[in-house]
Amino acid sequence: DTQVRFVKSALWYHGYERLQLQRLPADGSVGSRELLLAFSWLLYRLGLLEQLLARNRVKTGDETSVCTCEDDLPGSQEGTAEAGPGGGLEERVDVRYLQWLNGRLRLQWRGLHAQHQEQCKLLHKIHSFTRGSHMDQVLGHFSVTETDLIRQPENYKQLLQLLESETMQLEAFLEWKQLEPVYWEWMETVLDDMAEEGNMCKSQDAYVEKRRLPEVPSCCPWADNLTGQMDRLSRDLMALQDQLQQLITRRKAMWWEKVR
Repeated sequence: DTQVRFVKSALWYHGYERLQLQRLPADGSVGSRELLLAFSWLLYRLGLLEQLLARNRVKTGDETSVCTCEDDLPGSQEGTAEAGPGGGLEERVDVRYLQWLNGRLRLQWRGLHAQHQEQCKLLHKIHSFTRGSHMDQVLGHFSVTETDLIRQPENYKQLLQLLESETMQLEAFLEWKQLEPVYWEWMETVLDDMAEEGNMCKSQDAYVEKRRLPEVPSCCPWADNLTGQMDRLSRDLMALQDQLQQLITRRKAMWWEKVR
C-alpha cells in the first residue's frame, strides 16, 4: 500500500495527473493498462531510459563543476528581516523562524563550498603529481580512478564489472531504439481500446441515470430550471469529451512523428 501511494505521488509530482490512475485500488487487482500508459508517458515525457543511462554511467575521468561564488559572504545580510510596525507576535515568530532557516541554509552552503574547494585542491595535486605519465599527451595526467588502480591494482576487477554492466545496458538501449516504433504502434492500439471502453462506460452510465431520473412535473419552475442546467452540463461534458478525443489523436500523431 505504501509503495502504491508513493508511485501515485511520484507520477503526480512529475505532471501525470490522470485521475483514473489515482483511483486505482491499492491491492493491484486492476489497472495494468493504466500502469502501462503511465510508464509510456514517463518514457516519452521524461526520457526515463536516457536518465537511467546517465545516472549509471561509469566515470573513469575527473569531472568537477566551476564554482564562481565568493569565499566570504558579507555578514551584513544576516538578520536584516524585521517585523514591520504593528506586527503581531505570530508575525515576529515567523520572521525569526525564517531567519533561522536562512542561517542554517547559509551554513550548509558554506560547508558545501568548503568541500568543493577541498575536492578541487586534491584533484589539482593528483594532476600535478602525475603530469607527463599518461600515454595520452593531450590529457597528460592520470585521473583519480587511474591513480587508484595504480595504487591498488586488485580494484580493476570491480571496475571491469561496472564497465561490462554499462556495456550491456548500452546494448539493450540500442536494441530498444530499434524496436521503439513497434512499441508506440502497439500503444496506439491500447489508447484506442481504452478510449472505446471509456465511451461505452459513459454511454451505459448515462442510460442508467436517464432511467433513474423521475419525471419532473411542469408545475415546478425551479425543477424545469434545474433540468435545463443539467442538460447544458451534459452537452458541455460531451463537447469536452470530443475535445479530449481530438487531443489524444493529435498526441498520437506527434508520438508517431517523433519515433519516425
